[in-house]
Amino acid sequence: MSALAPKKKPHVPPTDTNWLAQGVEAPLPVPYEVVDSHIHLWDFSDPPYFGDSYGADARAAGIAEAVYVECTMGYRETGPAAERPIGEVEFARAQAEAQPSGGVRLGSAIVGWVDATLGDGVMPVLEGQIEAGAGRFRGVRIRAAWDDDPAATYGPGGTPPGFLGQKDCRAAIDALQRLGLSLDVYLFHTQLAEVAELARAMPDLPIVVNHCGAPIHVGRYGERRAEVRQQWAAGISKLAAFDNVFIKIGGFAITRIGLVAREGGAQAPGSVALAAQFAPWAEHCLEAFGPERCMFGSNFPVDKAAMSLPNQVNAMKRLAGQLGPEEASAFMGGTARRFYRI
Repeated sequence: MSALAPKKKPHVPPTDTNWLAQGVEAPLPVPYEVVDSHIHLWDFSDPPYFGDSYGADARAAGIAEAVYVECTMGYRETGPAAERPIGEVEFARAQAEAQPSGGVRLGSAIVGWVDATLGDGVMPVLEGQIEAGAGRFRGVRIRAAWDDDPAATYGPGGTPPGFLGQKDCRAAIDALQRLGLSLDVYLFHTQLAEVAELARAMPDLPIVVNHCGAPIHVGRYGERRAEVRQQWAAGISKLAAFDNVFIKIGGFAITRIGLVAREGGAQAPGSVALAAQFAPWAEHCLEAFGPERCMFGSNFPVDKAAMSLPNQVNAMKRLAGQLGPEEASAFMGGTARRFYRI
């Protein structure tokens, strides 16, 4: 496969379930359905986190529907290298179809991955993913996160600087657009201008930035939090000027973002404490983009290392409670349904 193909994740240490189970809250009652716009399923952890695991977490949290986002899971082991990521769409669809009737509607939309260095050569791969999804496939995610700080960058397994603007990548994204698909993007706060350039060049392409635009809080950025916050906020405000760009609010426990401690403290955080930690970032996104272009995304099971799903969802509901009823419903579900055509 291409050097830019995501490498399979290393073994993920098991979550401290005893610590996590402390203070798990019942779902706060709300007059809308909650849609989780960003989950992964994988066998990288012990035990694996598949549809039954997420389904149990989602039921406890009161989540109705969820969007599967690629994580290099289930690739085909044979056949042309470029087509092996089709296997992940097949895996996600199988997990969705295995869910019991009346449970969380898992994988209502599936976001896959393609090797964007193939340029227009991704077209048959995308067509294969559409077929494999049987009505669930909605687009791909490009992981373009790069920084010259070795604590932040993904190294040889990541992408080069300026990847979204490279000729082959743009050709691959154009193929995505021609098929009426959407683009998820994961990159750092230092790269938000790259998304703006893409949005300007392709105004009809629906783009969603993952994890609040990933403000870096490791390496040299760890000692410059106020500066990071200022730079991030300015980048978010400029990006919000493009109507085809949306943003996911979540991913706060990703190591490189590090806004919520992973298994830190005597007791797992409750929703009040989590809402206070989320607020400076979530509120700016909501103000800049408006709830009609913001969507809640749990990033489970990654963020499960730092919080339970019921408490995370309750924290988001608390933030949504500061909005009007229609705006709260959009942020917690309606925007995701509209963007992913659920």
